[in-house]
Formats: sequence, structure tokens, C-alpha cells
Amino acid sequence: MSDIVLFDVAHGNCSLVRSQGSYSVIDAPLGAMLLNTLEDMGISCVDVAFISHADKDHIAGIIGLLTSTTIQLKKLYLNPDSQKKTGIWRALLAAVSVAEREGNCEVVSTLTTTTPGTVTVGDVAVHVEAPSTSFALAGSGGTDAQGRHITSNSISALLRLKHADRPGLLLAGDIDEVGLDDALRHDRDLTAQTLVFPHHGGLPTSSDAGAFVERILGAVNPSLVIFSNGREKHDNPQPEIVSQVVRIGCKVACTQLAKSCSKSPILDGGHLEPHRAHGRPTGVSCAGSITIDLADHGRRPAAIERAHQKFINDAVETPMCRVAPNDE
Repeated sequence: MSDIVLFDVAHGNCSLVRSQGSYSVIDAPLGAMLLNTLEDMGISCVDVAFISHADKDHIAGIIGLLTSTTIQLKKLYLNPDSQKKTGIWRALLAAVSVAEREGNCEVVSTLTTTTPGTVTVGDVAVHVEAPSTSFALAGSGGTDAQGRHITSNSISALLRLKHADRPGLLLAGDIDEVGLDDALRHDRDLTAQTLVFPHHGGLPTSSDAGAFVERILGAVNPSLVIFSNGREKHDNPQPEIVSQVVRIGCKVACTQLAKSCSKSPILDGGHLEPHRAHGRPTGVSCAGSITIDLADHGRRPAAIERAHQKFINDAVETPMCRVAPNDE
């Protein structure tokens, strides 16, 4: 088995890579869902974790993993962010300090295309496609070669997961136009079967939505685009983003049911996977937690995909991901 589970954590990102008895966690927001899920799966040791960038909806759950007395984390990769002044970021630094002092986790304060470059998890290769070393050295608060402001989102890591050289999945974190430009300027290969869209499908800050969607989809060329979204936060994914993704011809799966798709929650239609999903109890999961089979070219299992599509067709009022008849 070589797969990745993208958890429905509401607004945030959290993924678990499983391959040949090795495990990797990529991001985790506030709450006990990550630790509870690892315990559900009988996982007592995580080989490596990655924090894409310093926002709380990506780092808060890693603090619990670092300080857990029942689950060991062997290695953690992240980039520094001198601009972050949040309580969550300070709490993470305190947890890292304890880990350093006790020597139970190796913390590597570099996550770039050269260090570590590529990390192997079982049969899965995790390639860091951004940021480049030079871009990371400028850091959040700095400027790029064109004088544009670099934010925490700009420096968000792009992680591309491959199995046996098959371009499976690209995790885009919260990368923005400035960070994407850095990756493309360095000719990074971003192609993947599945893209976890950046920033939960929120609107870009410095260009129009259509141009950003076209740029990132042109670089990745995915068949499936996933939005890790929370129904109650920022109304993501934004209709302007989803409509452009659908127009280009990609399938769409959202972890939670956007308000643009249904005014009311919808109880589990029997299509959700068995993993924990934040929105399941209140009926706001859409795809819920999503498994991507990396050994099968980064696709969703066909039976699960069919069940999810049936749920959309039968129960969802105005799904943004539905293709118009003249586009079919």
C-alpha cells in the first residue's frame, strides 16, 4: 500500500502518507483529529513530518504530535518565519525547543528544493518543488527578484509525491503567485495527476482568479483538483476558482460542502470513507476525508469516486463542480 489520506479538517490542511510501514504527516490544524486518527490506525511512530508554512491552520496540530507521549515523531522539516508573531507559532517554537532538549525528534529548519530536496517515505518520494534556496533565504517579509513582497504564503512549500516515478499528487499549501513564479522560474516539474489547490480555493491577492487558476493548472496538468475547505470559514472554495477549474476540464472534490453548493447541511449519504472527517457529525462533509492511491498514478479509488459523484447528483442542490450540459 502506498497512498495519502487528505483529511477533512474543516479550514486547514492535514495529510498522512502511508507506504510500506512508513508514515509521514504533512501539515495539521488545531485540534486532536490528527492524533486521534493515528491512534485509530494503530500508528505509534511517524517517520517524518512537514510544515508547509507558518499559518496556524497548517501548524497547530503538529504541536500535539511533537509533544505526544504515545506517538513518536522522528523528524520534522519546516522553514523559519521571522515575521510570525502569533501565539500558535510561539507554541510551536516552544515544542521544538523541548524536542531538541530531549533529543527525541530531529528538527530541520530548512525545507527547500535543495535541503532536503527529496525525502523517501517507504516507496513514495516526496519532492520539494518550492521554495528554492535563494527564495527561502529572502524569507517572509523580504522581496523577490522583481521587488515583490514575500509573505508566509509565498514561501509555502510545494510538495510533489511520486510512486515509481508516476507523477501522483501535488500539495500546494497556501502558495501564491509570487511563490509559484519562483518555482516556474527555476523550471520545477509540477506535473501531477491530482492537485490539492492552494489556500483552500481562496482568491489570490495580486492577480485575477482566472489567470492564477490557468497558470497553476497549466503547470500541474491535473485530472482531479481537491479543495481542503471549511464550510464555515471564508466561503471557500470561491465560485470564481471552481468554475475556472471545471471549465478547464478537471474533476473537483471538496472535503466539505460549500455554502454555494447547498444552503443546508446534508447527512452522510453513505459515500464517506471510514476515516475521521470533521464535517461528518454535522452533515457538512462533501467528499470528507479523501484517499489518493499513489501506486495507481495518484487517483481516487474508482468505487469511492462513483459513490461521491452519486451523492453530488442526488443530494446536492447547486454543486459548483457540476459540468454544464453544453460542456459535457
